[in-house]
Amino acid sequence: MAAESARSSAAYFDVDGTLVWHDFAKMRRDEKFTVDAMAQLRPTPAVYDAFARMRAAGHLTFICTGRHLPFIPQTLRDLNPDGFIAGAGAYVCVGDATVRDEHIEKGLLLEIARHFEEAGLDVTLESDTKNVELLPRGGTPRFEGSDLARTAADVAEISRTRGFCKFCTKGLTLDDLAPMRAFLDEHFTICDLQGGVLEFSLLGVDKGTGIAAALAYLGHGRENTFAFGDSENDLPMAGAVETFVAMGNALPNVRERAGYVTDSAAQDGVVTGLEHFGLI
Repeated sequence: MAAESARSSAAYFDVDGTLVWHDFAKMRRDEKFTVDAMAQLRPTPAVYDAFARMRAAGHLTFICTGRHLPFIPQTLRDLNPDGFIAGAGAYVCVGDATVRDEHIEKGLLLEIARHFEEAGLDVTLESDTKNVELLPRGGTPRFEGSDLARTAADVAEISRTRGFCKFCTKGLTLDDLAPMRAFLDEHFTICDLQGGVLEFSLLGVDKGTGIAAALAYLGHGRENTFAFGDSENDLPMAGAVETFVAMGNALPNVRERAGYVTDSAAQDGVVTGLEHFGLI
């Protein structure tokens, strides 16, 4: 495998806002910013064709997403990538081989839950099997299939049988999190995913270190490596690959880090970028 990869380019693709276009403003208006709605979205035929052409040319493709592996829908698996970097770098697989599988330590997870319970703020804890929505003020889970917790004690009970890699908030600002910012900054990287979503990943566990783990397994250096993204959790990819490509719909700080800015995901910017670099 190492010899084959040395002759190939390897490309890493974010999902939401990169391989798949989301009209965040419309989704907020329609109140459809849910896992279920997002699971129904699929890449365009041009993106499927581009992945097939990449494979035919001998290049490697990887999906590199904040979603954990169980929440990557079949519409994305049908791209037939060579591997997945999931959970924003917490989980890495190349083919059938698991290269990395990181989890938040149980004591730290309960500390997170206590902070959010005391602040009366909602948080979604993301596991490798099923999410937990901690809703201390009441209400029902936004995402079908999530477990419901009201207290940190509920989280403790639920987490006995599963591991969690990261957590997200919806509709909160960094100012809302001010009372717990010192704790959060000590342990986590905070990323703006657009659409009002903030993502919290363990320090040192990100898409960039996930890519590094995949490349090390393949025996592939940084040469002839590419990454495509649009949000802040895509920024660590820039230091892990030779060429970082920002989507036209990317956040300004993401476009600033890019070696090339392609079209928006709404205009199949992944395809444009691959054509620009002669990968298809």
